[in-house]
Amino acid sequence: MKNSKFIIFKAIFITLLLSLFVNSFTQQIDYKISKPSKLYVGTPFHLLVDITTDPADSIFSPQIDTLDIFILKGDILQTEEIIDDKKLVKLDLTFQPFDVGEFTFPELEFAVKSGDSLSFLKTKEFILNIQSVISDTTQVIKDIAKPLNVNLGFFDYFVPIIVVIGIILLIIYLKKFLKKKPGTLEKSKIVDTRPAYEIALEFLQKLKKEKLLQKGDFLEFHFRLSFILRLFIELYYKINAVEMTTSEIRQNLVLKDHNEKNKILEFLNFADRIKFAKFIPGIKESEEALNWLEKYLRSFENKSENLQGFQNLEGLDEQKVEN
Repeated sequence: MKNSKFIIFKAIFITLLLSLFVNSFTQQIDYKISKPSKLYVGTPFHLLVDITTDPADSIFSPQIDTLDIFILKGDILQTEEIIDDKKLVKLDLTFQPFDVGEFTFPELEFAVKSGDSLSFLKTKEFILNIQSVISDTTQVIKDIAKPLNVNLGFFDYFVPIIVVIGIILLIIYLKKFLKKKPGTLEKSKIVDTRPAYEIALEFLQKLKKEKLLQKGDFLEFHFRLSFILRLFIELYYKINAVEMTTSEIRQNLVLKDHNEKNKILEFLNFADRIKFAKFIPGIKESEEALNWLEKYLRSFENKSENLQGFQNLEGLDEQKVEN
């Protein structure tokens, strides 16, 4: 009898622990919607989210590029205040709908970092009815008013003519003043002619000197690593990688070596997970990422030397032919 009571008590205790464990990672949060009584296409509405945490906690907002129908307008406005030893964070997200009909606004996820733990808070889904912008046909259409007669005097003609003449003279004077004098040399645009890997390695050395890992700033560290790799890809492979998402780089980067492309995408995806607060790396993983990037960039040093040697051999062959 005692054993059966103990087993029942143990089962209840484990169930409570599991429920607390699950709630600590994903919880629903309250929110408010500020919108007109009728929501039309292109009319902005506000999603107001209040999050209460400890003062030392950090909150990461979701990375929202587009939600298909609802597009984020501008930046997320965030204010903080301390009330009764608790931090109240107020978030204001402005969205615009760009389609007509009844749509479900998806849940948004926010990450809260408390010490070494990370929990996620989510809003609930809700339904919005978007109407098209149609003019009110019930209003009576009135006739266009007849044009008014305006009597113009001498100065009504004289003043505009003087203004136009003055503008023409000013333009002629500026053209003569700004015209280049004979013999002046046009300033040449400064272009960094160094190989792409040298430019990227210079940024990497500057990052090392800042010692962000020792300061615990993992987010900034991996953001900078991702930027350096994107800059190298843009300079070397001639695609706008700095402004692209990882998915766009996957589509636009064409390499003969598929293994090299897989390594690049794996590196960028790793940095994206950290950037969007989906993963917190350790110092060892961060140092491995740094070492991989440096090794990858330095591999192009040998490629550059081989290319230079090949060009030198071509130059010698041409000289022999001329002789």
